[in-house]
Amino acid sequence: MKKFLLIILLIASFSVVYGQTETIKVMQYNLMYYGQNTSYCTTSNNNINAKNAAIRTILTEYYPDIFTVCEMGKSTSLPNDFLNNVLNVNGINCWMTCAGSNTNNSSTLTNCVFYNSAKLTLTGHHTAQTYTRDVDVYDFRFKNDDSGDMVLTCVVAHLKAGSSSSDQGGRKIMAENTMSYLETNYRDKNVLIMGDFNVYTSTEPAYQAFTNQSAYPNSYFIDPLYPYGVGSWNNNGLYAEYHTQSTHKDSDDSCHSSGGMDDRFDFILMSENIYGGREGIRYIGGSYNAIGNDGRRFNKSINQPFNYAVSQEVADALFVNSDHIPVTMELAVTYNYDVEEYAETVMNYDVFPNPATDQVHIRFYQDNLGKANILLFNTLGQMVYLDVISVDNSLSEYVIPVDNLPKGLYFLRITNADGLSETSKIIVE
Repeated sequence: MKKFLLIILLIASFSVVYGQTETIKVMQYNLMYYGQNTSYCTTSNNNINAKNAAIRTILTEYYPDIFTVCEMGKSTSLPNDFLNNVLNVNGINCWMTCAGSNTNNSSTLTNCVFYNSAKLTLTGHHTAQTYTRDVDVYDFRFKNDDSGDMVLTCVVAHLKAGSSSSDQGGRKIMAENTMSYLETNYRDKNVLIMGDFNVYTSTEPAYQAFTNQSAYPNSYFIDPLYPYGVGSWNNNGLYAEYHTQSTHKDSDDSCHSSGGMDDRFDFILMSENIYGGREGIRYIGGSYNAIGNDGRRFNKSINQPFNYAVSQEVADALFVNSDHIPVTMELAVTYNYDVEEYAETVMNYDVFPNPATDQVHIRFYQDNLGKANILLFNTLGQMVYLDVISVDNSLSEYVIPVDNLPKGLYFLRITNADGLSETSKIIVE
């Protein structure tokens, strides 16, 4: 019992928060021809009033602070219409917007961002590249940051659609143009890149460009679903719990794509700075989610049969609004701290999946070369696993096999090469 209490105290001691902390919730959603009529997406099968009602319902499941979207129609009045009919309703009036650009003008669809002005101030809007479609860059500061120094940048990209080699080449150009812009202008910054990337596998050049540390050492991105959600996800049931498109199994109208959920097109990726939490903005491990994906959607509609992740009302709203589902992530933002002190006292790590059945994957960050300790305790305080590994001065990854352990609660203790430690609860089932 004494050993068990000691572990509980260790957990508490490594949960100290330096300064004031708040959570910023982020959502990315392809709205599918919002306010834009075509020969196949009409006022009947893509009615804007029905979409507004559906999105309001979806927001009862997850209410973000930053809401980035793709496929907003070209009309300049649509962002304000969206504010007035979806976000600033029922007594809420804190939402503001900055529409995307349309410099290329080759498409009727644009990106857009909406944000909670009680927490955030938009300080800049730039265009990273214009090939095929614009890629938009939005800079935010935080209302609770007295220094005004912390900046979060959201890059919104809707890459070229299609599965041909030419389409892949177009996505590659857009991604490389964007990364070159970020490598020049946003080196080692707090950056998220999100959107509908239209990539069919992680080996595609566009995805590789976004995550290429060698080519873009100061601006590359980390996928929060690595390694589980990274691979050949197109029409592959092994990736069913990570798919984001399509919400319709059958071709019941000409606007929504059909075939059921079988692609991972929608993403939020984070810069290493956010994963490392070195400037007060840190990804909350395990918070990444695709709303409505309960892992049972492969080649099925989002709302049939029964959806175990969301209510039937929300599942029906996802079905009505778009052939994509939203992806979300949460960030912990800590204000009023000394950057060096914070970096020296807080370890940045992620543990997944949790609960686990076969393996527990660990990712953790350190500034120094050296040794890291991985320990696992049961609820009696008995150590059931120990390893000491050599690590680089960067992001490290490690896998603990748990398939031979009895089911139940465990405590994972990680000590990195900087001498920092964190303790987490792990469930083996």
